[in-house]
Amino acid sequence: FDLWRARRTAKRCSFGRCARMTLRSRAGTLAIAGGALYVCSAPCALAWDKDGHEAIGMTAMSALELNATAEVKHLMGGRDAVDIAAWAHKVNKKHPWTIGLHFQAQSGLKCKGGAELSCPDNKCLVKALKYFYGRLIHKDLVSISWPEGMKLTDADCVKYLINLIGDLHQPMHLGLAADEMGRNLTVMFRGKKSSLYDFWDRELTQLTIQGSPGFWWGGWTHVKRSHVEYHRDGENWKRDGVVSFDKWAEESAKYLCDNVYTNPISGRKLEEGLVNGVFRIDENLYELWQREMLSKMLVAGARVAIVLNAVLHNRDAGQALHSGSAIQDLEDEPDSMTPQVAHLGRQGDSAHAVHSGQVGPVAAAMNLGIFVTVGLIFLQVMRMWQGRDAVTKANRAKHQDGGKGT
Repeated sequence: FDLWRARRTAKRCSFGRCARMTLRSRAGTLAIAGGALYVCSAPCALAWDKDGHEAIGMTAMSALELNATAEVKHLMGGRDAVDIAAWAHKVNKKHPWTIGLHFQAQSGLKCKGGAELSCPDNKCLVKALKYFYGRLIHKDLVSISWPEGMKLTDADCVKYLINLIGDLHQPMHLGLAADEMGRNLTVMFRGKKSSLYDFWDRELTQLTIQGSPGFWWGGWTHVKRSHVEYHRDGENWKRDGVVSFDKWAEESAKYLCDNVYTNPISGRKLEEGLVNGVFRIDENLYELWQREMLSKMLVAGARVAIVLNAVLHNRDAGQALHSGSAIQDLEDEPDSMTPQVAHLGRQGDSAHAVHSGQVGPVAAAMNLGIFVTVGLIFLQVMRMWQGRDAVTKANRAKHQDGGKGT
C-alpha cells in the first residue's frame, strides 16, 4: 500500500504543482458580509474540491477489505476511489438535475434533523445515499426517477456512494436554505474573497496545501489516524444499517450549527459579531476549522470503506457487481463501456488486482507442496554443507599429523 501511495502522490504532484507550493505563515482576517446572492450553477455542487475528495478516496482505499479493493478496481476498469473523486460533479454538468442529490438544506436554525426535511422526489443527499446503497444490495429502499433510457450500472452506484458520502461530511451541504447554504455570505481571508460555502468547500483545502505541502502530500490520509472512529462506526453500521446515513447527516448539521453558524471560540452567532456588515474571525478560528476539516475527511473516507465493505457482505451469493456506465461523454472521463487497454505502471497491475486466487483444499494442497519442496531443498543444502565441513576437518587433521612427523 505504501508503494501505491507513493505513486499516487507523485501523480497528484505532477506538472510541477508541488514545486510551486511554499510554506506560508501570514496573519489574516476573515470577513463575512451579507448582501451578495450567489447564483448556483453546476460547479456549486462541489463538496470539498478535487483534492479534498482525493484525500477521502485515499483514506477509503486504506480501509477497504482486500476483496472490496479488488472489486472496486474491477468495476472502475483498474481505477479506484481516488481516480473517480470528482466523477459525480462531472455528471452534474451533463445532467444539472442531479445537483440536488448532493444537498440536504436546513429550513431554519434548529440545525438538526437534516435527513427529515422536505425532499421533493427523493432528490436530496440522504435519500440518494439510501437509493444507491439499496440498488447495490438489491433492496428497494428509496425510489428516484431517472431519465428514460438511462439505467445506472453497479459501477455508477458505487461512484455515487463514494462522492456523496464525502459530500455528507462537508457541513455546508446541510446549510440553511435561507442563505443558500452559505453562498450569499461573503468571505474574505488573507485578501481573497469567496462565499462561506466556497471557503469550506475549497479554500480550506487549498490553504492547507499551500501552507503545509509536506503534510498534505504525506501519509496522513490513512484510516489508522481515525481507527477509533472507524471501528466504532463499523459496529454501529452492523447494528443500524442505512439509518447511519441519517445519523451522519444530523452529526454534520449539529456541527454546522455549533461550529460554523456559531463561533465555537466565542459562542456567539455570526450575525451578532457583524461590524459594519463584516464579521472578523481571528487566526485561531481558521486553524480550528482547518483541523475539523481534516478530521471530517478522514472520517468520511473511513465511512466510505465501511459502506462499500457492507455492500459486498450484504449481496446475495453469486451476484456479481457489473462494471460499465450508463452516463457517457463526461468531461475528462474515459468511455467506461469500452474495454480498457492494459497500461504500464500502476494501471498495468489492474488485471492482477481482480484475480481472486485459490482457496480451500486446492490452496492447502498447493501450500503443502511448496512447503515440502522447500524443506527438501533445505535438507539437501544442509547435507552438502555438512559433507564439505567433514572433508575440511579431515584435511586439516591430515596436515596437523604431517607437521608433527617432521
